[in-house]
Amino acid sequence: MKRTLALLLAALLTMAAALPVLADDRAQSSAETAASSSSGTDAAGTDAGTDALPAASSGQTDAASPDASASGQTGDAAPAASVDVLIGSSVQNIQLSAENTAQTIHFEALRTALMRYNPTIQSLKAQLTDLNGTDTNALWNAVTAVGRLQADVESSLAAASAGYSSAPSELVPVYGWLISALQANYASLTSQFTTLKGQFDNIKNNVESGKVSCNDAINQIVKGAETLYTAIAAMEDGLGAMNRGLDSLNRAVAIAEKQHELGMASAYDAEKAQYQRSQLQSQIETLKFQVATNKVTLEGMCDMELTGSVSLGELSMPSQEELGTVNYDKMLSTALGRNADVANAEIAYDIDDSPANKHALAGAKDTFAAKFKVVCMAVPENVRLVSAAQETVDFQQRTFDIAAKKYELGMASHEEYLAAKNTLDSAQDDLNTAQRNLFSAYHAYESATKYGLV
Repeated sequence: MKRTLALLLAALLTMAAALPVLADDRAQSSAETAASSSSGTDAAGTDAGTDALPAASSGQTDAASPDASASGQTGDAAPAASVDVLIGSSVQNIQLSAENTAQTIHFEALRTALMRYNPTIQSLKAQLTDLNGTDTNALWNAVTAVGRLQADVESSLAAASAGYSSAPSELVPVYGWLISALQANYASLTSQFTTLKGQFDNIKNNVESGKVSCNDAINQIVKGAETLYTAIAAMEDGLGAMNRGLDSLNRAVAIAEKQHELGMASAYDAEKAQYQRSQLQSQIETLKFQVATNKVTLEGMCDMELTGSVSLGELSMPSQEELGTVNYDKMLSTALGRNADVANAEIAYDIDDSPANKHALAGAKDTFAAKFKVVCMAVPENVRLVSAAQETVDFQQRTFDIAAKKYELGMASHEEYLAAKNTLDSAQDDLNTAQRNLFSAYHAYESATKYGLV
């Protein structure tokens, strides 16, 4: 019995010696982290202060002169130290060096260009590298060490409790003190284990959530650039249609002026035609401006020279084989696994499997599934619209061929010929729009299945 009591006392003393060491290690780790944070803050403050000094100096005006004279200087006194004055002629235009020297952007290469040149994406990639390099081994080692100590104390407490029931009367007080001490140590270790395990879980989950957020931000930037690309393509197609309309109005103005000259139309009729032409010319210039400004935005995203004149490659239509791969049931689980909202909801549920997080996860999945279903439905619908537009073009082509033959034989006027040509061009514009919409619909399906974007 005395031998057992001696062993228990020795175990208690070992636990008591180990606890301050663990606590000291945790305190030093926290202190080092705080010191590192404080050092970074002080350095940033110093840099900010240094950067602010020139700004403050450059902001001085003539209002400083009364202060100088009020300090006791007279007109004959030596002038104060010279102050640099920023004048307009000393300002130089800063030319930003474009790293990407390409003159043309192709849609298929847009993601690659953004991943290589876009500064925001470069920053996000650096953040991903930092997150991937996060080391939680030291904290996990502390968790396991405390867990082992907790198990040892629990075993010692069980032995002491067993010995207490059969101990001689003179050792009962000793066993009582020993059990109380072991219970206190066990409670302390349990608290430390819970705290350290919570810290480890939070760091691990924050790292995973950060990775999801960074990857989603990169994909959203690429998606925005791709949307801008197709919008510019649509506007450039619109310019072609508007220029054909301007040609028609130029002919209408010439006819109205000639009719007015011959007394077959009033001055108002000629003025009306001229007004319509000027309005369309203004709309064309507005659209040209919008194209240029959107191109500047796209150039900036790809780190190109900001000219507003970059050329866009043609959009390549998906093949019939690619269109045949669209399948909601087959690809839903794959797309779900790549969606950022679903991933973040799963991380939150892993931390806390409360009913609220459970329903939030189910809601995220349902929301994505509904949007993905619409994306899948849009592809065959746009295929149908392209087929319908192609039929219209084919019909208008035959109509134009007949009008052209009649014009050649002198059976139709030049205006009738031009009207048939305009109708054919309009049908071709509609087909181009339908094809562009099909391209966008299929690309939306690809973005959903590859990156979880809807």
